[in-house]
Amino acid sequence: MSDDYDIDPEFLYPSDADVLDISAGDDGKVHVRFVVPSPDTGDALELDAVVESIEESDTELPLDDELYD
Repeated sequence: MSDDYDIDPEFLYPSDADVLDISAGDDGKVHVRFVVPSPDTGDALELDAVVESIEESDTELPLDDELYD
């Protein structure tokens, strides 16, 4: 995968992202692999994020009831 992409988060929304995988990396940290559309071309871009912090949330679950209907 290339690192030649500049992604401006101003043009991305949570609904644009789909999680592909959540796993433990070789570094022992949680990695989240997800895909978003390129704001410039609309092509799919696969991103890997390392979880730096975990905190409890006041968010009600499930986030999207339609996923479970």
